[in-house]
Amino acid sequence: NEERLRQALEMLGKASRLLVRGRRLDEAALSLQKEKSIYKEIENYPTCYKKTIAQVLVHLHRNDYVAAERCVRESYSIPGFNGSEDCAALEQLLEGYDQQDQDQVSEVCNSPLFKYMDNDYAKLGLTLVVPGGGIKKKSPNAAQDKARGPAAVGSHADEEEDEYSGGLC
Repeated sequence: NEERLRQALEMLGKASRLLVRGRRLDEAALSLQKEKSIYKEIENYPTCYKKTIAQVLVHLHRNDYVAAERCVRESYSIPGFNGSEDCAALEQLLEGYDQQDQDQVSEVCNSPLFKYMDNDYAKLGLTLVVPGGGIKKKSPNAAQDKARGPAAVGSHADEEEDEYSGGLC
């Protein structure tokens, strides 16, 4: 009533995190949706992107791939989301989850974008397990292309980068 929307959002954010921490994921998904719509209303779009990531993680922990995908599709209406790194990461995450590729899902969830979110959401990302055992289901052609890719390029810069990729020690 007193137009203290940002303070209300702060409390709603805390409620969302507490719901996640308490593993009440259905309620957390609804709370995150409310939070995201208010951020969209006040035109804080980068925070909307982060709330979309959190929402997708909650949906995937609920084993609701369809809701997670719908959440990403709805976020395309947020200005700037389509070209953002958040969007690319979420598409990669959903692709890996859909193909039951635990390695791809883990790689996306271990990226700095996911790791440096609020702790409760970061933990969701790190504990995300693909149903079905997480067996890779990539085509043999993709594996051959991956193996052939660096050899075909073969530049001197790539060789140096590989030599030191593990660090100096």
